[in-house]
Amino acid sequence: MPFEFTTGSYDLHPRTLIEGITVRIPSRIELATNLVAFHAKAPIHQLTVENILGGMRGAPSIVWEISETDSSGVKYHGCMLCQLEENIPKWGNSKQLSPEAMLWYLYTASVPTHAELKQFAADLVSRCELPKDVTNFLNNLPTNLSPIIHMNMGLTVLAQHSKLMKALAKGACKEELWRFALEDALDATGCILTLVSRIHSNIYRQGRDRDATLDPSADLAQNFAIRMGRSCEINFVELTRLAWVLHQDHGANVSAHTMRLVSSALTDPYSTLSAGLIAGSGTLHGMAIHNSVDFNKSMTSALGPNPTDQDIENYVLKCIASGQILPGYGHAVLRVVDPRLEWIYRFVADHPAPLPESGVHPVLLELIQRANMIVPDLLRVHLPKIKNPAPNVDALSGSTMHTYGLDVDFILPFMACGRAMGFLAQSVWDKALGLPIERPLSITMDGLLSKLQPNV
Repeated sequence: MPFEFTTGSYDLHPRTLIEGITVRIPSRIELATNLVAFHAKAPIHQLTVENILGGMRGAPSIVWEISETDSSGVKYHGCMLCQLEENIPKWGNSKQLSPEAMLWYLYTASVPTHAELKQFAADLVSRCELPKDVTNFLNNLPTNLSPIIHMNMGLTVLAQHSKLMKALAKGACKEELWRFALEDALDATGCILTLVSRIHSNIYRQGRDRDATLDPSADLAQNFAIRMGRSCEINFVELTRLAWVLHQDHGANVSAHTMRLVSSALTDPYSTLSAGLIAGSGTLHGMAIHNSVDFNKSMTSALGPNPTDQDIENYVLKCIASGQILPGYGHAVLRVVDPRLEWIYRFVADHPAPLPESGVHPVLLELIQRANMIVPDLLRVHLPKIKNPAPNVDALSGSTMHTYGLDVDFILPFMACGRAMGFLAQSVWDKALGLPIERPLSITMDGLLSKLQPNV
């Protein structure tokens, strides 16, 4: 059944987000109740040894209310980004989808009106300022520590401000926990961008702009740019909007699954986000974007600004022959070119990057796009066991962020702002639906063998 876009209100009577969620809860609880009542023992997937030894890949086992990922890409409430493009509002004169509008859609499965978007963005901006104890703590951290360490420690200090934890301490009933979780989620969505921008200011800019006055009439991306000292750079603001939409939700990948697991134990959201950040810093997950930037910088350095396609092919073949991993290609679930790449291609075409002072970009985005066309065929021939040689979003997104002025070590915290928004929406729905703590059954290899050979 095709998804029908609805708003549920007129601009004269804009809903609040809590109203948008509240109206949807009864139908989702009814669906969950019916699934348990009438289909509790129905088989969904034949669990295989390959699923278990392969890290549970391909085994559907987690309810993810806001999206699903299959071989063709991510579907948000049943729709791909290309289907949402004409319906999700943009902010002012922006050409990018609004992260706040996308977030509203994830929470409510309905499209906000422009009045609702403006009201929602203003609410989030009003929650941006960090508590004084957090700013003092961040300002006194050694600047030789990585941004990831700063961010993890800052989130840990923020945990004491959790409204959900205070409600639990007072004995709040289970049915009302989602409301406190929502307050925390909105607080965290606002303040994580000022947390990250303060870290950037402290480490890279000697504290400049970390307390710059926010604009209550602007969106989160513009206010992030204010605190980054880049409020007049429209390309940076637009890139921020794009990145936070593209990385807002991607189903139950490593960082999201980690956060879902931690959150299911009724852990505060700030500690939960910290756990997700740790998971995301793994080489096989979020840090892959860092590796992709390094690979692209090396390729740029080796080939120069005007290589032929044959030069690119020879370089890639040399990497393959040496056993080097080509970061930015392949995906655990997708079996096509990552659809999100198209959005980055368009952004690069519409927003030429300014030349740095050196006059030479550390990475050449046009070169990377050409490589994206050449590498898959080479991988199919020389590494035929790869299930999907197509480029994924990491092939270009990190290099684009770096080209438009983000330090490589700062890319993951920058992306984490958007990723936090999406997961927090899911965590609210976990509590609205009363989902239990996540507790899979573990088994040894001997136990597996005994199940395969019951008579031995």
